[in-house]
Amino acid sequence: MKNILIILLLFLGSFVFGNEQSILDEKQQLEWQDDVEHVELKLKLAKGYCSQMSLNGFTDWRIPSKKELVNLFQNKKLKQKFTYLQDAVYWTKTDDEKDDLNAYTIYSANAYISVSDKCDKNFIMCVRDH
Repeated sequence: MKNILIILLLFLGSFVFGNEQSILDEKQQLEWQDDVEHVELKLKLAKGYCSQMSLNGFTDWRIPSKKELVNLFQNKKLKQKFTYLQDAVYWTKTDDEKDDLNAYTIYSANAYISVSDKCDKNFIMCVRDH
């Protein structure tokens, strides 16, 4: 009976508190999303997703800038702290100055900078100022 109670408490604890996780970047003073919720969306939907997200009790999440995301993906020590970071192309909030139909994207494995049509689907990782 005691084992059943312990299992039930563990289950309820994970249900109530979730597996919310984030990584602090002290150098940039940012808090990065690191949970299983990395999804592929069009940029407009990605911006809405981050602005509506609640993680660790905070609701001021947003899409990162090109500079913020490049700095993250170039920092090997910081990247090692992530559990759910995938080798994928991630959106930034930075528009392509040559074509406002595009925005910058960054490949997480090597911080390669490219542009994507805002109607394409790419991964998103939300960030907030810490």
